[in-house]
Amino acid sequence: MGCLSTALPVVGASTSSTIRCAASARNFSRTRLAAPRQVGRVLVSHTSAIAALPSVKGSTSKVKRAEAEVLDILQSARGRGKDGLSSEQQEALAAAIYVLEEDGGLKAPTASPLIDGQWKLLYTSRPGSSSPIQRTFTAVDAFTVFQEVYLRQSDKARINNCVDFGEQVGILRVEAEANTDTRPIPGFVPRRGAGLPFLGKSSTYPPSRPNQRIDFQFDRAAFNFYRLPFQIPYPVPFRLVGDEGKGWIDVTYMSKDGEFRISRGNKGTTFVLVKSKTAVEELLDVVASGASEATVLAKIEGMKNVTKAPARSPLAQEKWRLRWSVQADNANPLQKALANQVKNYQIIYTDESGGSRVENLVMLAPFLKVRANAACEPGSAERTLIDINSVIIEAGPFRKEFPVNREREVGERGFLDWLYLDQHIRITRGSKGSLFIHTREPEEQ
Repeated sequence: MGCLSTALPVVGASTSSTIRCAASARNFSRTRLAAPRQVGRVLVSHTSAIAALPSVKGSTSKVKRAEAEVLDILQSARGRGKDGLSSEQQEALAAAIYVLEEDGGLKAPTASPLIDGQWKLLYTSRPGSSSPIQRTFTAVDAFTVFQEVYLRQSDKARINNCVDFGEQVGILRVEAEANTDTRPIPGFVPRRGAGLPFLGKSSTYPPSRPNQRIDFQFDRAAFNFYRLPFQIPYPVPFRLVGDEGKGWIDVTYMSKDGEFRISRGNKGTTFVLVKSKTAVEELLDVVASGASEATVLAKIEGMKNVTKAPARSPLAQEKWRLRWSVQADNANPLQKALANQVKNYQIIYTDESGGSRVENLVMLAPFLKVRANAACEPGSAERTLIDINSVIIEAGPFRKEFPVNREREVGERGFLDWLYLDQHIRITRGSKGSLFIHTREPEEQ
């Protein structure tokens, strides 16, 4: 999440201190996990209140107990820490977070693939320097607040702050380019200065260690209301607001399994987040486990398509691998026999003449392949019409093509209905009723 002063600040705060003063844990808890303050050339953190605790680096059992303590305390919190915690619980929470940040957890977290994924916000502190917009959104328990982090697995490093208003309403997604030590943006200039006071006060402390900080710059945002066929742009011109559209997050602790994270951002806020699986990840886990057809279908029914007009979307193109299918009774016998037994691919592409093509590829053996080539075109926003032109059998160096010459009327063509499509997965239903789950194959080098 991070500083979204002009947008939706959700996760951000400051770096861990390098010098800690002796003070009581009770005094520390009253600071509500505020940002460090600078004294001369060193940082004196309010977390120094627990300096009397022994060093915990390398103490796995103590770190695990601290993680469990944080999660246990936050079960009592309301509004992600706004209410519900007694002074004793605040004190214990502060002490546990101190233990975790002293340990640091996974080294170089922003360089690890474990940081990628969807993170659910459990807790946020509310110092006076934080954004008022952030405090408003995060205090509502009826909303789900989460952060999407894609630093290692996507073409461009990105970080998105999201508020889900409920299944019947929609979602706000505020998206940003991300800059890290291992994925720098050429020419990127980090945020400078404190910013506009009424949007919260930003700090410019350097990170305490390499591969800890994520600098970001918001570039787009929109409300996606499920009952509307279009998105509503978020009313902030990010390119015109300068530094107010930038911020940073320090990952001060991440568990070695990549499931638990503490972050501090540029407006003095501390955040506790846990990795949450997306609906797509849950579906693929169910498929990989060999679960029953009914279980997979139940997962599919709960998914909402995130791509408008998928049949016309460029996301539909490239190479897809079949991961699961349920075949209709009247499906092609060969398709029914081989669908979940051998490697099946579908490649959708644009040919040299600009026409859309689709190729089904079945790998019967390393030396034996069957290809079905077809022309395709959108029949509607959610349907792709398919007309098979030829079938090719390849056996080692030998290749035999069998043309399919019969012309079909539009109503006779095969088709795919797109039920779900994103960057990584698609769910489609064929003209005979078969259901397919494909995942996108990485580009061949």
